[in-house]
Amino acid sequence: MRLYLIRHGQSENNVLIHETIYRRKVDPDLTARGYEQRDLLARHIASETDAIGESYAITHLYTSAMYRSLLTSQPLAAALELAPKVWLDLYEKGGMFQERDGRAQGFGGMTRAAILNEFPGFQLPEDVHECGWYDAAMGRELETHSNYRAIKVARELRERSDSNDVIALVSHAGFLDLLLKAIFEQLPSRPYTMRYYHDNTAITRINFNDGWSTLHYMNRVDHLPAALRSY
Repeated sequence: MRLYLIRHGQSENNVLIHETIYRRKVDPDLTARGYEQRDLLARHIASETDAIGESYAITHLYTSAMYRSLLTSQPLAAALELAPKVWLDLYEKGGMFQERDGRAQGFGGMTRAAILNEFPGFQLPEDVHECGWYDAAMGRELETHSNYRAIKVARELRERSDSNDVIALVSHAGFLDLLLKAIFEQLPSRPYTMRYYHDNTAITRINFNDGWSTLHYMNRVDHLPAALRSY
């Protein structure tokens, strides 16, 4: 089984600095640069080879339910002629929250109707309903819960390791860091030994063969001109 990890395009929150962090949105849109990045990503994956010269040949496309990830997946799905599936455990570390006066308030996220209206053809699990998909009562997700999600996703991927599937996951910088640590057994015992860095729309490739996980390359943004690269 071959796995591609892809970070979403630049979001409105990604361009905030310390002085403007108060403008942080719970579920931000992409920036103009982010829309360009996602379109170049889709064109690259559909028509070019990956960093070691193989066709991507993606058979399964999964995305986080966060808006920036759904938007990034949209042209990619069209270019690959695939129906993307929302995998709820792929959301960003920390979840759907807004902090005000030192307190974190949780939000449910996009409703089922809203997602299907803007992203027709996306396949949604039953847990996406008319109150959204995130447990707002959690507020800001605890780090232990983020780690648990990453370990759970890694386990589910390993269960498919003997297949011929070529899987692409569109997710987020913080969660992809945790997922790589889970795949290479650095969670839960060694979460802070290092950080796996992903730029916007960066691509990482891992192969699963005979019980081995092999990192072929990481954080490749060859599909973007230098002026469009961002974190």
